[in-house]
Amino acid sequence: MLIIKPAFRAGLVARFSIPGDLTPQSKSIWFHGSSAGEIDLLRPLLSKIEKRSPNERIVVSAFAISGYRAAKKLFPQHCVIYFPADFSPVIRRFLKVLRPGLIVLVESEFWPNFIATVSRQGIPLCVLNARMSQKSFRAHRRTFLIPWALRKISHFGVQTDEDASRIRDLGVPATRLTVTGNMKYDLQQLSDPGDRLSIRRALRERYAIDEDMPVFIGGSIHQGEDSALAWAFQRLVADGCRARMIIVPRYPAESAAIGRVLEQHGLVALRKSRLSCNERAVFGDEKNVLVIDTIGELRNYYAMSDIAYVGGSLTYRGSNKGGHNLMEPAIFGVAVMFGPYTYSFRDTVRDLQKNQAGLLVHDQDEIYSSLKGLLREPDVAAELGNKAHRVIMNNCGATDRNFALIEKYIPSA
Repeated sequence: MLIIKPAFRAGLVARFSIPGDLTPQSKSIWFHGSSAGEIDLLRPLLSKIEKRSPNERIVVSAFAISGYRAAKKLFPQHCVIYFPADFSPVIRRFLKVLRPGLIVLVESEFWPNFIATVSRQGIPLCVLNARMSQKSFRAHRRTFLIPWALRKISHFGVQTDEDASRIRDLGVPATRLTVTGNMKYDLQQLSDPGDRLSIRRALRERYAIDEDMPVFIGGSIHQGEDSALAWAFQRLVADGCRARMIIVPRYPAESAAIGRVLEQHGLVALRKSRLSCNERAVFGDEKNVLVIDTIGELRNYYAMSDIAYVGGSLTYRGSNKGGHNLMEPAIFGVAVMFGPYTYSFRDTVRDLQKNQAGLLVHDQDEIYSSLKGLLREPDVAAELGNKAHRVIMNNCGATDRNFALIEKYIPSA
């Protein structure tokens, strides 16, 4: 069944045989994440490992092709492989060549044969940023295999008290559980607190937007959400509200279609890739909407904005999908709005709502009414953004705590 899944078929041969250019060397530290999101979490942690043990061989594995590609891009200086097939002989071959003195799994990658084989060889194995949803807990509780495997893990650094409680109820001793927080928050820290201000000033100067002109951005927008935002914004324009709007599609290839939707609502779509040199005229008309159809610029456009709607969250897209990165605008102190489907960032949503630092909207009417309220009371919008910023900053530090947790297992320690 596993072999027919696209995520497994990618690199199929590499999952059964160790790459030919790898030979047994000194011991390594092996980090594993499933897909691109988990691999990205390793950036600050591996930076700490590199500084502490610069000569340590580091191996990074991924299960999904997206994770493998992300690892190759983020860690070209390290050994990057596909995660081996979960068969004991295959795993033993990988262990013989890689000779890990420590293995670190990220979040919820629980492979029973892998865990058992590693345990038999006496190799410490830790799980960081570990989570256990209620749904997974109910499923695992009805079986023997996963609880049996979890009890063989050396230590868990878990995201929340709820995660710790569920893992403990599956039979893992409390002495092997430490609540360390969510490493996703650490990815958002700014290298310089003045970054947002400098980016904001530069972009507003570029587009000739006065500092007191509110900018609303729809980030990582999917088709369907574009219509809701367009409907809400054209009503705001008709109401005489002062604001400018930016749309950043989740997939740049959909920019043309999103532009047509905006124009159907009486707005004018200006795609960034097609702008002339006179960018200062882009927002000369209140009906103009800037559509960012280039890659890698969302963060900067969040920084120049005052209110953000984070996409992928207004409509149901699957039981394991929903929402995009709410932390990106929040770290800049931007007032954050989001829809009801936020599976991928449910903990962040919980933290924002608990601190009254984010607005949940269910449809275009609520987008319109929430936006109108924030535009009419800019002080309220600013305070909402400040609260969101504080939520992110107060949750930072998980990487440091996880590093302290695994440091004692590092072979050269």
